Amino acid sequence: MAQRNHTAKLQKLKHYIESLCGVYSWIARRLGVDRTYVNRVAKGERRSPKVEAALIREFDRTQEESGE
Repeated sequence: MAQRNHTAKLQKLKHYIESLCGVYSWIARRLGVDRTYVNRVAKGERRSPKVEAALIREFDRTQEESGE
């Protein structure tokens, strides 16, 4: 039972990470930058008002879709 719960959590985490990478890739293509740059902006390692605004818009959109 504990192993099944552990596996389910890892699968859910993998899904979240893949979804996030998809968002980063989509934003990067739209803005003409590299996905790793979007990732670094999201982590706070770099600053870009355009990338930050795109990340916030996407975050807001997903929150609206989930009803939060």
